[in-house]
Amino acid sequence: MRLSVGIDEAGRGCVIGPLVVACVAADEADRRWFWAHNVRDSKIVPGPQRDKLAEMIKERCWFQLKIFYPTAIDEAVRDRSRTLNGLELEAMAELLDDFLDEFPEREAVALVDAPSISAQHYLEKLYDRSQWSEMKSLKAKHEADKKDRTVAAASILAKAERERLIARLKKELGVDFGCGYSHDKETIKHLVTCPRDADYVRWSWKTVGG
Repeated sequence: MRLSVGIDEAGRGCVIGPLVVACVAADEADRRWFWAHNVRDSKIVPGPQRDKLAEMIKERCWFQLKIFYPTAIDEAVRDRSRTLNGLELEAMAELLDDFLDEFPEREAVALVDAPSISAQHYLEKLYDRSQWSEMKSLKAKHEADKKDRTVAAASILAKAERERLIARLKKELGVDFGCGYSHDKETIKHLVTCPRDADYVRWSWKTVGG
C-alpha cells in the first residue's frame, strides 16, 4: 500500500523561538482518519484541539521532527549561500531520507510545503539534495497544508511542538512575550528590554536591526 508523506514547518517568520519542521507518513486508512477528524492547516485549528490531534497523529503515524533554535537560524540567514530557505531545504531533505531509511521498500509519494517563490525550483533542489528516487513522486506546492491532509498533519505536529517549546521558554523566563512574531505588541515590548545576547531571539531579523 502506497504511503503519503507530508512535510511542513511552524515558526519560520517569528523573531523569538525555534523553527520546527515536521514529517508525517500516512497510509490510506490514516488519511481517511485525517478526513474524519478534520485534520487541516494548523493555523485554523484551536490550540486545545490541535494539541489533542497532534498526540493522536503521533500514536498512529510515523513522524519525525527537526528543531532549529535561533542561533542556528541566524547563522543560516547571515550566510548568503545558505539562507533560511536553505536551512529548511536541508531539514526537508533529511526528513525525506529518514523516511526512506525507515521504509526502504515502500512505494510512496511525498508533498512538501514550499517556502520559496518558485515551488518548482525548490522541488528540483530538494530532489537533488535528498535520496528520493523519482521526481514524479515528489512534489512541492505553496500552501500545501491547505491542499493535502498529510501535509496538514505535519503542520499540526510542527505547530504543537513549537507552541510547547514557546510555553516552556516563557516559564523559564518568567515573562509572557506574546506569540513571538514581529506583529505582536507584547513580543516587540519584550525585545526592547531583553538581553542583547539572548539566545532565544533571532538577532538576524530586521525587527531587531539584524
